[in-house]
Amino acid sequence: SVFYLVRRREDFRGKRVVIAGGGDSAVDWAISLAEVAAKVMVVHRRPKFRAAPDSEERLKRMAASGAVELVVPYQLHGLEGDNGVLTAVVVADLDGVTRRLEADVLLPFYGLSTNLGPIADWGLAMDRNVVAVDPATGATDATGVFAAGDICTYPGKLKLILSGFAEAARVAHSAYDIIHPGEALHFEHSTTSGVPGAR
Repeated sequence: SVFYLVRRREDFRGKRVVIAGGGDSAVDWAISLAEVAAKVMVVHRRPKFRAAPDSEERLKRMAASGAVELVVPYQLHGLEGDNGVLTAVVVADLDGVTRRLEADVLLPFYGLSTNLGPIADWGLAMDRNVVAVDPATGATDATGVFAAGDICTYPGKLKLILSGFAEAARVAHSAYDIIHPGEALHFEHSTTSGVPGAR
């Protein structure tokens, strides 16, 4: 009764579906499953979603028409079932007041939460719990400290795996002068020179 992914949309035909989360997966599947499910309820802790703007607008239009129900601002509080089969999802608002949603299926689509651990105590400039960096170099405001990937941010950042790889390469090049002062960086493209050491 609790699934972390949708393999076949048809499996949810005629079901009462609770989707928990506010990102792209939650919003996109709510839109899609509304076409086959008996009822779709989206539980999110705030009225603003973190999905693509056009998807969020479509979801809100569907909610206004009654095609989906937005259960906001609520969070998951508990599950009820009978012999291992889900019968209801219990949600709580910000004041702890609970509400029972009759359901056949729960799809928890929560994203990752960034936990900086001890890095949070390094005194680096932060922006919404991630490290602020120079987009050209990946440098933080602390000399010799660089960041790449989900741990960092800058204007226009795209949180994509591909972007993270590019940021890591940029950081490596930027840090080279600190690690090897005065030495020229010999750069090769693997597409034209082959794999290093394989010649």
